[in-house]
Amino acid sequence: MAVVAETRSPFNGAANPAAAKLIELERTLKQLEVTLAERERALAESEARLAEHERDLAEMEALLFARSQLLDVAQKPAAAGAVVSPAERRALDQVRAELDRQEATIKETRQSLAERERFIDESETKLFEKVQAQQEKEIELDQREEDLRARERRLREREAEHDPVLAAALKADDERAKQQRDEFNE
Repeated sequence: MAVVAETRSPFNGAANPAAAKLIELERTLKQLEVTLAERERALAESEARLAEHERDLAEMEALLFARSQLLDVAQKPAAAGAVVSPAERRALDQVRAELDRQEATIKETRQSLAERERFIDESETKLFEKVQAQQEKEIELDQREEDLRARERRLREREAEHDPVLAAALKADDERAKQQRDEFNE
């Protein structure tokens, strides 16, 4: 019964603006929480993809290193005076070209990965700043609402000094609020 009484305005059925603001703030906060959770999930997925990509790069780098060593070993006998046929030379040149292409691809991938990491860091920072700004705004709104209630209370007390009916209504409101606090504390 006390909850129903609190949701009703004493002014001929008009909506309580403080309650409407509170409901709107709660709805906004829930939406922000959902958005934050979605962004965190997307960020986690991106991090997983990047980690997988890093593993692929590490494997390609190891393969490149092994091929490079194989190429070095294959070139040493040629430098020692052994004769390399034109077919072997073409094969070695093809392997070298492939290794160069893979090395360029690895460098591009690393650069792309670094750019993505910077983007993710910037996005996280922006998101954190926005959430922080939203929290500050909510705190400011809460403070304004509290100040408004205090002002309204002072005004009602001043009016009650001159009107016994308002004084009785104010006293009844105080009793209801005290009862609700007592019920809440139990």
